[in-house]
Amino acid sequence: MPMLVTMQPIRAKAAAMPSSSGTATGDARTGKVSGEAGGGGAVADLPFHLTEKIIYSISPLASARLATVCKSWAAAVTERLARPVPHLFVYLPPDNKSDRRGVVVSVPIDSGGPPAEVIPNRVRLADTNGLRCVGATPSGCLAFANWCWWDTGVLLVNPITGARQRLDGERLCRDPVIASGGAADSFISIGTDKLVLWWRAAGGGEEWSKWTVAAPVAARRTDGIMSVVNCNGRFYILDRDGQVSLIDATAPPPLLIENLPVVGLCEQFPTLATATATGHLLESDGEVLFVRRVLASVEHTGVPFCHHEITDENLSIVGFEVYRLDVEGRRWTEVKKLAGDRALFVSPVSSFSVRSSETEGCRSNCIYFVDKKRYCSSCLRDDGNTWGMYSMEDREVLFRHTVTGPGPCSSATWFLPRVV
Repeated sequence: MPMLVTMQPIRAKAAAMPSSSGTATGDARTGKVSGEAGGGGAVADLPFHLTEKIIYSISPLASARLATVCKSWAAAVTERLARPVPHLFVYLPPDNKSDRRGVVVSVPIDSGGPPAEVIPNRVRLADTNGLRCVGATPSGCLAFANWCWWDTGVLLVNPITGARQRLDGERLCRDPVIASGGAADSFISIGTDKLVLWWRAAGGGEEWSKWTVAAPVAARRTDGIMSVVNCNGRFYILDRDGQVSLIDATAPPPLLIENLPVVGLCEQFPTLATATATGHLLESDGEVLFVRRVLASVEHTGVPFCHHEITDENLSIVGFEVYRLDVEGRRWTEVKKLAGDRALFVSPVSSFSVRSSETEGCRSNCIYFVDKKRYCSSCLRDDGNTWGMYSMEDREVLFRHTVTGPGPCSSATWFLPRVV
């Protein structure tokens, strides 16, 4: 029996979408255009502020289709796409009614923008069936893997362009860990007795470098890795005990993993006993941050989403704590305000920082997050996913919106879409 997911209604933005060969008619007051597409007619004569208003009335990825109208519109669209805006990839169970896996959702991160819309994606069911989404890379790819099916390797898919690449790896003892931070794609594959660092140059490309990492006796157990961040070619690794190790890819070979003499998170902050299970490492302005979700029990009201009696506590995100790694001081320092004009995007397998001045609609000193509602392990259904924004200044969640409704288990992941 096919598994279906019920999405909350997601309204499409109203905008004129000219075809690649036809004409577009209307007037600028309503956001519509007139004249021959690419023919230099009335469209080309529109003042720039009207062109900008039309293009910015829809999401960045949807506006890519307007590049065929004329040269000036193509230039405006290209400039906009050069500054990618975070989108959500919602990973859904297989659906025999479609050859695609999951959906890409454009959300109004300014909270006051147009409604969210679904963007057509190119993640094929045939490629990802049986695999999990294990992260997102700086080049705009989603990574899929399943260590139980070790011979499948790691599949990288650009959900916008459809470009895909499969990397064959050796037998794993758990899913690979995608490294956040930096401009280069990288991840660590975890074998039974060794680590392998995969890395390719910034901007993507087909060629990957692959280095086996030598592990000294003092190094932590490799199967305890929870999070990895790339900070200027130095890979910081957080294990389940809150300890940090380092792989310095800028040093001469062979690559080594070594424990850093930094007080463990759980040791320095006793209240963070389960910190690694609720947090992530990420890079921001050349610094390594640990971002931890603060959870609290919330009362559930409404219609049950399944017929089982769910006894698990209903926990939801009510805030965040941020800590900065101080290697010289050998400690972690709590961060009350994000440096510069930074904002953070946090999801279970993909977290990163952006400059709000370079990200359309983004607000600085805020954390954009995704959260899962209740889950039933008996029927593998959940109560849906939400996304929201937490203000570091106000110390509260300012808004929260629904991404998916009740249905078979799904997950939402932040990623930065790339169209080249």
